[in-house]
Amino acid sequence: MGMDQHQAMQGLFVVGGLVKSKVTSEERHILQEHLSNLLQVHNLVVLIGSGASFHLGSPQTRNLDNEKVAQLIAEAGDTVDDADKALLDLLNPTDDGDLERLLNALQLAAALAVHTQGDSVTLGEGADARAFDVDALESLRHKIGSALVEACKLPRHSEDVAAEHREDPLHAHRTFFSRLVRARRSNLPRPRIFTTNYDLVIERALDELGFPYVDGFSGTVDRRLNLSFYGLDFHRIDTSTQKVIARADSALYIHKIHGSLNWRARTERDRVTGVESLEVHQVTDDAPVGKDRVLIYPTTAKEGDTLAFPYSDLMRQLGDAVQQDDTAIISVGYGFADPHINRILLRSLAVNPALNVLVVDPYAVLDGPVMAEALASDDVIGRPINAGGRETRGTAVAALAQAPDARIAVLTGDAGKFTEFAELMPDPSLGEGVTSPRTISDLIESLELIGRRSTSKNSDRNDLDA
Repeated sequence: MGMDQHQAMQGLFVVGGLVKSKVTSEERHILQEHLSNLLQVHNLVVLIGSGASFHLGSPQTRNLDNEKVAQLIAEAGDTVDDADKALLDLLNPTDDGDLERLLNALQLAAALAVHTQGDSVTLGEGADARAFDVDALESLRHKIGSALVEACKLPRHSEDVAAEHREDPLHAHRTFFSRLVRARRSNLPRPRIFTTNYDLVIERALDELGFPYVDGFSGTVDRRLNLSFYGLDFHRIDTSTQKVIARADSALYIHKIHGSLNWRARTERDRVTGVESLEVHQVTDDAPVGKDRVLIYPTTAKEGDTLAFPYSDLMRQLGDAVQQDDTAIISVGYGFADPHINRILLRSLAVNPALNVLVVDPYAVLDGPVMAEALASDDVIGRPINAGGRETRGTAVAALAQAPDARIAVLTGDAGKFTEFAELMPDPSLGEGVTSPRTISDLIESLELIGRRSTSKNSDRNDLDA
């Protein structure tokens, strides 16, 4: 990122309900000192939500008009027929709905038809009332769900990716994870990444960096979920003595608590006991899709879905992680819209005095004009973010920004965008960029090739001299 972008980057850093600093190129050190302290805690938990992928074309699920819903469905290869249009007009009459409400309504309507043992259900009132077949309800629900999944295959088409990120879409993710792991002391436990995202952006970024990670799956050809693998680690071994030399650098753990695009569920029978069990397999991204996809869709049923395997076990790991001593949670792109996750985090704050939380969100605290006024104000520092009658948004993140608890910090404004926050992370390298192990390997190979060429030339010269 160039200096001009650093100069333009602005935000507010709030700690314990009071604005601690503005975040500009001149004052970013205050935030970075706070981040440096968080990165050195014994137990580091990072929670990543969909906001971390918006610059890559991650789909918006709220404030959608029916035309945008139809467009999402069309982009997934489906068509919107007359019955679909009628349902959308009825369930989203003001053109400002969201996918969660639409999926909820379709699910409830289909459940009502099943409960009354009918093949159809009547929706609407008076002259607008209309009977819909259960098949039509299920068809639209399937189309919206499939469209959401298809839209989460990131990075999306070039035109869907923010212009400044098209040349290198994963730069921000590589920067974030590089600085995250390299800023921590080598003797500390590995960072644990928990994400609600289905996409494979995190995995792709770590693969580009050459960083090893444990994602809970065992096997190579047949990869299946084996949560005991979260108890494993990476170490360097002396090949001659087979003795451990040291822990491998730059490793971390990934927990995808809402499932993943490349997870599939299969019921399998044990060859020895004959007992059937549900197994979760990891497949290629473009593997055929059926009803076996392992995802928690954005509906009101998602909290109940977390009680089932494998989500219940993954949520339990999140609960265990945030209750340990000397723990910090860095939440990026998560809007606190999932009660089952919020409950774990807030209860941990109540019972764990050694827990610190940093929430990073650009827009959830103040509307644009109010943010601009606050940034221009000379007396905003050291005062509540709502001082002087300043109106905050009615969000969970805004409530956290006003909480008089020194363990809670919020970064908001443009500096709270994931792409900007990645650049604000403390950089342990000497230069501006982040060099990956793969880049270093390529450099070593290039130097060896140059050395071989030089040796060959010297040999040829010696032959001529002879």
